[in-house]
Amino acid sequence: MKTLGFWAALAIALLLGTAPARAEWVEARTHHFVLVTDSDKAAARAFAARLEQFDAALRQLYGIADIPDLHSRPVTIYALAPEQFFKVCRCPGVLGYYSRPLTGPRIIAISDPKADRKLKLGDLHSQALMLHEYSHHFMLTNFPGAYPYWYVEGFAEFNANVDFQEDGSIVLGYPANYRGSALLGGSSLPLRRLIAPEQFGYGENVNLNYGRAWLPTHYLMLRPQRAGQLDRYLAGIRAGQSSFTAAKEAFGDFAALDDELDAYMKGDLAPPLRIPAAAAAAEVRIRSLSAGEADLLELWLTMKDGIAKGYRKGFSLKAERGAGKHPDDAAAQVMAAEVSFMAERFAEAEAMADRALELEPKSDRAMLLKGRLAVQKALGAAPGDLAGWSAGREWFVRANRANPQSVEAFYRYFGSYAWAGAKAPGGAIQGLMRASVLAPESEQVAVSLALQKLREGEGRAARSLLIPLASAPHRPRDDNVAQKIIDQIDAGETKEAAAALLLLEAKVRGPY
Repeated sequence: MKTLGFWAALAIALLLGTAPARAEWVEARTHHFVLVTDSDKAAARAFAARLEQFDAALRQLYGIADIPDLHSRPVTIYALAPEQFFKVCRCPGVLGYYSRPLTGPRIIAISDPKADRKLKLGDLHSQALMLHEYSHHFMLTNFPGAYPYWYVEGFAEFNANVDFQEDGSIVLGYPANYRGSALLGGSSLPLRRLIAPEQFGYGENVNLNYGRAWLPTHYLMLRPQRAGQLDRYLAGIRAGQSSFTAAKEAFGDFAALDDELDAYMKGDLAPPLRIPAAAAAAEVRIRSLSAGEADLLELWLTMKDGIAKGYRKGFSLKAERGAGKHPDDAAAQVMAAEVSFMAERFAEAEAMADRALELEPKSDRAMLLKGRLAVQKALGAAPGDLAGWSAGREWFVRANRANPQSVEAFYRYFGSYAWAGAKAPGGAIQGLMRASVLAPESEQVAVSLALQKLREGEGRAARSLLIPLASAPHRPRDDNVAQKIIDQIDAGETKEAAAALLLLEAKVRGPY
C-alpha cells in the first residue's frame, strides 16, 4: 500500500489539476491482468501491453517461470482518475492498494498518464503506484516462504520505477526520488531496526521506512561489492533462520553496511538494469463495459472494499435502482445483487441473481451468490435442518462446472461442510487444495487448509501455510496470531493450535 507523504501530496495536487476528460470504460484482458480503465481502446491496449512487459521483465530478472495454471486468476487492476479513486477508496493518505479476495486479486489505484508525462523518472508516477502493488502480488504468488517487511517493501519500490522502451525492453531500478526527502531529512533508521524491528523497534515514519527499505535493496541488487549477499540472506530465512540471524551471516557487521548505505545514498547510484523484450508480444483482448457495468462500477467498487454497516442500505438502494435501469444486463444485475448481499438485503439480492441467471445461465458469479444466499437460510434454520447447506452446495458445484478454476467455488463448497459442523468429504478437501494452488496469495484459503491439515495430523503442512501470514508486512504488530499458532505447532500443542486456528478461520472468513 502506498501512503501519502509530502512529495506524494504535491504529486496528487498535480494529478487532480490535470485529470483527463472521461472517455469510456473498457476492459483489456491479458494472461496476467484484467485492466479496467476509463480510456479509449488504443490507450487501454497499450497500457495492458506494458503491464505484460513488466511481468515478463520480473520473470526474467528473478528467474520465475510462468505458470499457466495462474492465468485463470489474473490480477484485476482498476485504474481510476484521481477524484474517482478517492471517492471509491475512502482511505485518506492512500494512493493505491492491493487486496486478495476470494473472487480474485485486485489493485485499485490512481491512474493519470497525462500527469505522468509531466513528471521525471523516479518521481511519484501513478504508473509506479500500480507497479509497486503488482510487485507485492508477484512476490506472494511466485516466491515460496515468507519475507521480512523491509524486503517486501524494498522489492516493490525497486521494481516499480521503470522506463518502457520502444523496442519492448524495460529499464528497471531507477531511484525512488519521492522518498528522497525522508532519506535525506536528517532522520535515520539503522539497519538492525530495519532487519529486526520486533527486537529493536519499529520506525514510525512510513516514508522513511519505505525509503530505507528501497536503499539496501537497490544497493545489494546492483552493486558488485556485496554480490550474492541478498540471496544468502533470503536463503537463510527460507531455511528457517530469523531475519536477524540470516542478516548477520549474510551481511556481517551492520554498522559497516550502514556506513556504506549512507555513502551510497549521498553519492552516485548504480545504473539501472535493462531487461530485454519478451520473445513474443502479449495478446490483449479489448471490450467495452456495458452501460450497466459502467453505471454501477463506482458503487460496486466502493462497497466491495468496505462501507460501515449503517451506510450499506443506502448503497444497495442506489445499486438496485441502477440495476432497474438495465434490466437486460446480466453483469449489472450481478453487481447490484452483490452490493445488496453485502447490505444484508437478501431478498433483493436473490431476485437480481435470479434475473442474472435468466439472462446468462452460465454466470458463475450469480451461482455463487445463490449458494451464499442458501447458506444464509441455513444459518437461520432450526438445528438439524440441513436443506439450506445442501442447496448451497448444489449451487457451488454448479458454479464449479461453469468455471472449473473458480477458487471461490472450491472454498465455499468445502466451507459448506466445515461451517455446518460436518466432516468434509475427500472431494471437498481436494477442491480446497486445488484452490490453494490457484490462489497461493489467499489468506482465507491458507487458513482453512492449514486447519484441515492440522486436523489430519500434518503439522508441517499447516505450519508452511501459516508462515506467510505470520510475516505479512501489514499485520498488527502486537497480535501475531499466526506466529503464535506456529509456536504451538512447534511445541506439540496440537489441540491448542487447532482451537486458535478455528478462531482465526472464523475471523478471516468474512461473510458467508
